[in-house]
Amino acid sequence: MHIERINLQNFRSFGPEGQSIAVDPDLTTLVGANGTGKTVLMQALQRMFGISNEQRTIRRQDFHIPSLEEETPSKRTLTLEAIVAFPELDDEDEDHSVIPDFFHHMSVTDEGGKLKCRLRLDAEWEDDGSIDGYITSQFRAVTTWGEPEDADFHNVRPADRSRIQLIYVPATRCAVSQVSAFLKGRLWKAINWSEKVRSSFIQKATELNESFEGENAISTVTVKLTGRWQELHSAGTDSTPKFRPVDLRFEEFVRKVEVLLHPDESGRDRSIDELSDGQSSLFHIAMTSATLDVETEILAQPESEDFLGADLPLPSLTILALEEPENNLAPYYLSRIISQISSLVNGLRAQAVLSSHSPSILARIQPTQVRHFRLATESNTTVVRRLTLPDEENEAAKYIQQAVRAYPELYFAKVVVLGEGASEEVILPAISEAMGIPIDKCFVAMVPLGGRHVNHMWRLLTDLQIPFITLLDLDWGRHGGGWGRIKNAVAKLIEYGIPAENIFTQGVHPDGVSENLAEFDTFGRDDYAFMSRWVSYLRQPRFNLYFSSPLDIDFSMLKAFPEQYRIAPDESSTGPSSRGEPGDAVMGDEGNPEFYADDLLNLRWYRYLFLGRGKPSTHIRVLGTISPEQLAQNAPEELRALVQSIHAALQS
Repeated sequence: MHIERINLQNFRSFGPEGQSIAVDPDLTTLVGANGTGKTVLMQALQRMFGISNEQRTIRRQDFHIPSLEEETPSKRTLTLEAIVAFPELDDEDEDHSVIPDFFHHMSVTDEGGKLKCRLRLDAEWEDDGSIDGYITSQFRAVTTWGEPEDADFHNVRPADRSRIQLIYVPATRCAVSQVSAFLKGRLWKAINWSEKVRSSFIQKATELNESFEGENAISTVTVKLTGRWQELHSAGTDSTPKFRPVDLRFEEFVRKVEVLLHPDESGRDRSIDELSDGQSSLFHIAMTSATLDVETEILAQPESEDFLGADLPLPSLTILALEEPENNLAPYYLSRIISQISSLVNGLRAQAVLSSHSPSILARIQPTQVRHFRLATESNTTVVRRLTLPDEENEAAKYIQQAVRAYPELYFAKVVVLGEGASEEVILPAISEAMGIPIDKCFVAMVPLGGRHVNHMWRLLTDLQIPFITLLDLDWGRHGGGWGRIKNAVAKLIEYGIPAENIFTQGVHPDGVSENLAEFDTFGRDDYAFMSRWVSYLRQPRFNLYFSSPLDIDFSMLKAFPEQYRIAPDESSTGPSSRGEPGDAVMGDEGNPEFYADDLLNLRWYRYLFLGRGKPSTHIRVLGTISPEQLAQNAPEELRALVQSIHAALQS
C-alpha cells in the first residue's frame, strides 16, 4: 500500500482552488525556489500522519489567508486528503496481510475499479474573541469516490490513523534529539526484554546505589539536607531525601541509554553531540533508516522472541519525509543518501518524500519522481506540476529524461536558454556580463540540447512556467542547413502547440500546414537575404527562437573578433594550413562551400581552431583577451539581441 495522491485546500500557501499532488510509490522529490511551499506539503503530512501531538495539532497559521484579503472573516476552513492505493491486491501472490482490516472496511472503488481509501482531515478556525481563536478538526474516512455527503464520512480511531506514520527529518538535524526520540518511542518499546537483563539490572543498580550511599561524604550531605528540609517541611510524608544515582525502574533506565561512537582519534568513545554538523546530519538519517530496518525485520519474523512481534502496533505504511538532505554535507555523500532511501522504500511498507535545492542530488533522481513547486504571482499561492515528458518509450523520451537529469539547474531557473552545445555555455555568460546582465547571478540556466527534441523541452518548461529562449545554428551551406533548419524549427513550434496561423501570417494552405512547410524546400538555398528575414521574424517574443547565422556561434565569434581569434594558441603552432579546401571540411559532404567564397580566410581559421581542437577551450582563451567594452559593442548581433531578450524575460 502507498499514498498515491495528496489534496490540499486552504492550507497555508495552498489556496481555495486546491492542489492535487501525485505521489510516487517509492520516492517523490519536491523542487522549487525558496518559499514556494515544499515544506508546507511536509507539514500537511505531519498534520495527517505525524507521530506526536505536536505534529498533528492544527494551528491558526495553517489556515490560508488570501493575498488580497482586506477584512478577517469570522471563520476559516482547510481540507487535507490522502488517497491510499493498494497495488498488491492486483497480484494474487502478494502478501495481502499488510493491509489492515480497517482499510478494507473504509475503502472505495475508483473510476478504474481499483480499491482506494480516502482519508480526510477537515479543520475549522473560528474567531471567538481569544488571541488564537477556536480550532476544531476531524480526521475521517470518505466512503465515496465522488463529492461526499454527510453519510459518506466515518470517524477514524486513533489506532487506525496510526497505521500510517510519518517520520519527519527536518532541514536542521539534531542527532542527539533524534536518537533519543527513536530509542524512547519506537525501538526500545519493540524489544522483548529478557528476565535475565532485568534481574541483572536490578542487582547491579542496587549494589551501585548502596555503595554510593555508603560514602561518608554522601552521608554527611544527606544528614545536612535532611535537617534543613525537615525544618521547612514538617509533613509526615516525603520527609527524608535520598541520593540515588541509578533509577531502579528498568523502563526509565533504558530511556536514558545513549549512543557512543568508537573510536575517536585517541581510541576512546565519542558522544554523538560532539559530531560535526555534517556527521550529525548523516547519523540522524542513519538512525531513521535503522529504525525502519528493525521494524521491517520484526514484521518479517513475528515469531522471534527478541521483539514483541504481533503484540507491537507497528505501522502498515511509514512515510519518510526528508527535508534538504544536502544540508551540511559534501556532494559525494548525496548518492549514498539516495541509495539508502531507495533501499528503504523498495517494498510495500515505506514511501519517501524529500525536498532539495541541490542540483547534485537532483541529478540522481528520476525526472518522473520530480514535483516542481512555484508561487502563482497573482494569488501568491502554491502551484505544483509534474514534469511533462514524452509518453512513448522512444528516443525522445530517453533523451529528454537524460537532459533533465544532466541539467537539473533548470528547475530553479528564472530563464532557461536552450542552446546547441558547449560553446554557448562559455560565450553567452561572457557577453551578458560585459553588457551588464550577469546571467549567473540572475538564475539563468544554460541547457545545451543540440536542437534535438527541442519541442518536448519547450512543453516541459511551459508547464513549469519557466521562460525560455532557444538558440540554434543556422548551418547555412551545410547539408540540411539554412532553410532546412528553419523548416524544422517551425515544424517544432507547431508540434509544440503554436497555431500555424500565428506563424504563417499569409494564411495556412487549404491542404494543410504540411504544404506551408513544404514551401521551405522550394526557396533558393543561396537566397540568404530572404532567409535572414525569416531568422529575424522568429526572434519575436512569442517564438523567442534565435539562430547563430550564417553558420554557427563559433563562426559568428570568429567573424566578430577576427584579430583576437586569428592568433595561434601557442608558440609551437604555425596557424592554419593553406593546403586543401577548408570549405569542404567545414561544410561537410553535400555542403555548399561556394556560399562562403569571400570568407576563405575565416574558413581556414575555423577549420584550424574548431575542427582540430576543443571549441570551448578556444573561446575561453580568446575571450580572456577581449575587453568587456569590445565584447559588449562588437559581439555578434544575434547574441546581443538574445541577451537583451534574457534581460526582458527576467524583468517580466
